Amino acid sequence: MYIKKELERILDLEANARILPIGTHLYVQGDQCSTAFVVLNGWIALSVLLDDGSCQIVDFALPGAMLGFPIANALMYHSARCLSLTRIYVIPQQKLDIIIETNPHLAALLCRQAAANEARAHDHLTNLGLRSSRERIAHLLLELYVRLHRRLPNLPGEIVDVPLSQGHIGQALGLTYVHVCRKLQILREQKIIRLANHKLEIIDPRSLIATAPIGCAPLVMPLAMVITSGVTPKLCAANADPVRPKPQITSSAISSTSCFLSTAWIFSK
Repeated sequence: MYIKKELERILDLEANARILPIGTHLYVQGDQCSTAFVVLNGWIALSVLLDDGSCQIVDFALPGAMLGFPIANALMYHSARCLSLTRIYVIPQQKLDIIIETNPHLAALLCRQAAANEARAHDHLTNLGLRSSRERIAHLLLELYVRLHRRLPNLPGEIVDVPLSQGHIGQALGLTYVHVCRKLQILREQKIIRLANHKLEIIDPRSLIATAPIGCAPLVMPLAMVITSGVTPKLCAANADPVRPKPQITSSAISSTSCFLSTAWIFSK
């Protein structure tokens, strides 16, 4: 969102926005992309397609994100497909280069986004490699909530629009549709979350945080938000883990785990 606000000082994003229907590709894996895209509204799935036809969603671009940067004129390694009605602003690469050269603050924000994207990619790798299927699902949904609201959930019964199907969740987490369906049913029966008709209801925020194993990150998130983004911290009761005792907040925890939530989840949409 910070990049979008900075660009609004330079460009009229709203007047020249394009509206894309569900299923539209901004670019396809293997394309030569010469433009960047600012997501004004909507959700976009970034995915990789293998030779056998299997698809892995590697990330979700949310409102405020900027994507489409080519790496040294290389072909795009992933595809970008709209999961909802999406509004974007298109910036040709040459025009963006000129804007960056004359706006060091924007350049710094883009560097922060790149670092946030890398941190989130590392977290996704950990989620796939070490967590159970139930934990993966809870972790992903919690991540998406934090990226949208820049805080942890704290109100029981809060409902969030999430244009994801069970198939999308499975493609993001390496799980089958049937397995995702079964685990979501368990989470619903345990009165933790309910996902139906593209709406996520957080029935029990404390239990969701406890189910998504993020260690002591929620405890130190508000401090990290102040340090890295300047956002006023929003404390909530859900910061306490109802199952495990509170871990000690050490300087190493603040420098590593807290940055995970503040940069990977909060700064970059």
